[in-house]
Amino acid sequence: MRWAPVVLGLAMGAALAGTLLVGYLGLRGAGDALAQGQAETLRRAADRTFRPLGRPPAAPELAAFLEDHRNDGVRWVALVRVDGRPLAEAGETTMGPFLPPGPHGDPLTNRSAGRRIRVALPPPLPPGAPFPAPAPPAPAPNGSRLPVVPPPAWNGLPPPSAPGAGFEPAWLVVEFEPVLAGQVEAAGLRTLVVGLAAAALFVLFAFVFVRAQRQRAALERRLERERRLAVLGEMSAVLAHEIRNPLTALKGHAQLLAEALPGEGAERAKVDRVVREAVRLETLTSDLLDFVRSGEVRREEASPADLLRAAAEEVGAERFDVQLERAPVRWPFDPHRLRQALVNVLRNAAQASPEGERTTVEAAERDGRLVIEVRDRGPGIPAGEEERIFEPFHTTRMRGTGLGLAVARRIVSLHGGTIAARNGDDGGAVFTIELPRGGVKAG
Repeated sequence: MRWAPVVLGLAMGAALAGTLLVGYLGLRGAGDALAQGQAETLRRAADRTFRPLGRPPAAPELAAFLEDHRNDGVRWVALVRVDGRPLAEAGETTMGPFLPPGPHGDPLTNRSAGRRIRVALPPPLPPGAPFPAPAPPAPAPNGSRLPVVPPPAWNGLPPPSAPGAGFEPAWLVVEFEPVLAGQVEAAGLRTLVVGLAAAALFVLFAFVFVRAQRQRAALERRLERERRLAVLGEMSAVLAHEIRNPLTALKGHAQLLAEALPGEGAERAKVDRVVREAVRLETLTSDLLDFVRSGEVRREEASPADLLRAAAEEVGAERFDVQLERAPVRWPFDPHRLRQALVNVLRNAAQASPEGERTTVEAAERDGRLVIEVRDRGPGIPAGEEERIFEPFHTTRMRGTGLGLAVARRIVSLHGGTIAARNGDDGGAVFTIELPRGGVKAG
């Protein structure tokens, strides 16, 4: 259902494009037919114009014919010897020299080129020669899609009354542009381009619609998540405050009772267990208060190296390999709040790493940002859990609260930075914290 608009847009675009393409091909065929008809019309016009002369036309007569038919697309008129040399001509040609049939070449190769077509009328018959049969239709020349109109045998110029009277046989060649055919084809091409653009817009609109729907759904999920987190935060704050005071009293009395009992015995073991569970509940209430706590980030110029050493020392310095060679000397951040976030991340990495394996912690400045990377030696992050591990109460350990990474993300966000998790190339998980030099203070 999510991709239904895209499929519909593609189908409509393809149908529209196919219809327009068929129409364009039809218009091209009609243009070819118009060009063929125009060629025949000009051949007949030349026959009507020059037959009554009773002699080969001169250059002024060719020029007059050119001017009379310029609006019909005529661009060049010439009287060409059988060896290809012009006797007289008017206008300009773009198709190269005319090659008559026989040893000089095939005239069909000169009949059309680009947007021009040639109509060639053969020379008159020599005295006593039989009238030639009509030439069969010739195929279109190579590289040209415009039709070729084979010239009929033309006997419009009468032969001389006797041999040696100075008559020289010549071809009458008319070169023209199929104006009307070009207009029809250009209109079809414009329609095709506009239609293809409309089809592309159909598809583009479908993709934009789907993307907008996905963004809207993501925004709705984020708003719903923030709403649930806000409700959870309010509830957690109330519970933490209500539990903390009696829990403190319970832990204190249990510790006093443990001190009064002998070091060995079942009663002492039970009291110690009460103390441990009270401490665990106290840690949970503290994490809940840290999670719902907003407060203002109070930045000051501090040493990232000192911050990382202190956080590693709090978790257990022997479990970390702290690399500070590329760390900046000073950076603006809230030392207390950021140390809390780092302790949570380092504790999570230490718990994920096997016993005896050291976690790598590195600080460096990259592109104007303080980057802190924590690489553990654990099994890595399950696929699809890279974001969920930062959600409150999401944990894979039996005794974890699932608030440590959530608190870390909130503190980093208050600094205007980001925290992300991924699997390392050589195994384990990699947590990356990036802090700008001057993020927006949040409350």
